[in-house]
Amino acid sequence: MRGELKSKGTYSKRSITITHRVWHHSLTKKHLPGSDAAIFADYHVNTLVWPGIGYTFVIEPKNVINKPNGKRAMIVYANDIDKRTYHVGNSNQFSLGICVAGDYRYDDMN
Repeated sequence: MRGELKSKGTYSKRSITITHRVWHHSLTKKHLPGSDAAIFADYHVNTLVWPGIGYTFVIEPKNVINKPNGKRAMIVYANDIDKRTYHVGNSNQFSLGICVAGDYRYDDMN
């Protein structure tokens, strides 16, 4: 969905190599209509006033697809890997943001 999600501007390119993957959860129930990359992008742009969605990948458990090895949650490719997206404070330059839709204080990870 790169280039299709809500944005108002662009993120700069990374100047150093990615050394960390940062896993987030969305704090939205995983099966609700708003638990997806499009809604997260809208929130990041219109509420947080970021250039675009803050994650490189969003895993959407409510959107299941069939793969040769069975059913899997859809993975949305939201930003180019070389973009320094906002997702983890002062560590954005060297970290890659991945969000799993769901509130894993309450939702089951399965």
